Amino acid sequence: MSCRISSNVNLQLLCSCTSYFTNTEYNTPMKFKLIFFSLFLSISLFGQRAVEADALFSSKQYTKARGIYETLLKQKPNDPKFNFRYAQCCYELKDAEQAIPHFEMAGSKFPQRDMYLGELYFTTYRFDKSVIAYQNYLATLKPDDSKIQELQNKIAKSEKAARMLSKVEDIAIVDSILVDKTDFLRFYKTSSELGTINQSLLKLNARRTVDKITYTTQRKDRVYYSDSIHGQMDLFTSYKLFDTWSAPASVSKIINTSANENYPFLLLDGITLYFASDNENSIGGYDIFVTRYTPSSDSFLAPENVGFPFNSMANDYMMVIDEQHKLGWFATDRNQVAGKVMIYTFVPNENKTIVRSEDKDYVRSVALLKSYRKSSKTTMENTETTKSDVTEPNKQIEFIVNDSTVYTHLSQFKCSAAMKLWNEKEKIASDLKLSKAELDALRLRYDSAQTSDERSVVAPGIGELESKNIELELLLKKKIMELRNAENAFLKK
Repeated sequence: MSCRISSNVNLQLLCSCTSYFTNTEYNTPMKFKLIFFSLFLSISLFGQRAVEADALFSSKQYTKARGIYETLLKQKPNDPKFNFRYAQCCYELKDAEQAIPHFEMAGSKFPQRDMYLGELYFTTYRFDKSVIAYQNYLATLKPDDSKIQELQNKIAKSEKAARMLSKVEDIAIVDSILVDKTDFLRFYKTSSELGTINQSLLKLNARRTVDKITYTTQRKDRVYYSDSIHGQMDLFTSYKLFDTWSAPASVSKIINTSANENYPFLLLDGITLYFASDNENSIGGYDIFVTRYTPSSDSFLAPENVGFPFNSMANDYMMVIDEQHKLGWFATDRNQVAGKVMIYTFVPNENKTIVRSEDKDYVRSVALLKSYRKSSKTTMENTETTKSDVTEPNKQIEFIVNDSTVYTHLSQFKCSAAMKLWNEKEKIASDLKLSKAELDALRLRYDSAQTSDERSVVAPGIGELESKNIELELLLKKKIMELRNAENAFLKK
């Protein structure tokens, strides 16, 4: 308060003197004295404003302090202290893009600025710069400093994130919707063919309530779920043995860590498991991981972080993929207020194509989900109900219509009924492919079973799938014949 009063008094005095002396005649020496006096008051006022800004900063009034530092920087744009303080205010106000250039301007006079820069570079996906900044700050510490281990961990995480940024997956977004976290799963428009996913709330203590997710396979003979052990979440599984369920067992020691593992989902192949964890391989909060079961060793492979753009510095989880209908979903609370999550619907990238661009800012924007490919209108219309495949007129095919005609593109079909039959044929072919994969997985499970009881559980499923595959193959042949007949009948008109 005293700083503000003093500044105002000096300002009023300076203005009064300037006005008075401007309208009064004085000899030259006196004018020089007056100019010197004015400069003295100006410098004094500048100093008072700096003191006022420092006082506001110390009292955590960052918005007011930033305003004054901004004014001071207009007069002294290269001043290290003013740049550093202004950047600190921006940092506290969560304005990373404003903070970074002013921390850079502050120079090495303030060693702590490299700690700030390391964090800000990291949160804005400038991971290479983050590594350098953290290393610079590390070099200023004494060998016995308690911060060394923390910094080494930050450097390792930045290096890991930098490698991930070189492999940003190129996905097409179908839709996105902001929903309440408490019941976000009901917005996953999945088909019953994927199995069922249930969401309930588990109260760990007075301050913490978490999601408890249960995934049941389509055949309802296996369940994966999350539960709390010693205050953290782990994944468990149980399978149906005749009419009873086996005792719950930890999914795998290689999956369950001292951190939290949650949000399980198993692909129809019975092998590929998606889940979320905030373990040491996460770059921030929950990250989505994928692993695969190997029947020969009755164990899962080491989980892999699925990378950008699925994961972020926030919480990302509940990856669900419908291979039949070529759709996927995941949830994230990045850039959201507490209690809200964004659900993205996307077209899975079967070939895991990565973004290739020399424009680093563009790659960062894709990783941040600020820029992404929008699926075509046709794709959005056809995937909305998750019941039909996308019709791509320019898709390359090889379909024998008759002895003299072979179609190489879908656009060559003349009959609209034939196009409908083509989509039905493709759906059957997709079902058959997945069913065969599931059968192969069950056969591997049967071969690796240790007891007759385990084999007796698997055997009925093998028999059912063998019968199902025969029916699908016959249905596929019939649909191809209907398709060919429809197109030929149209051509003869």
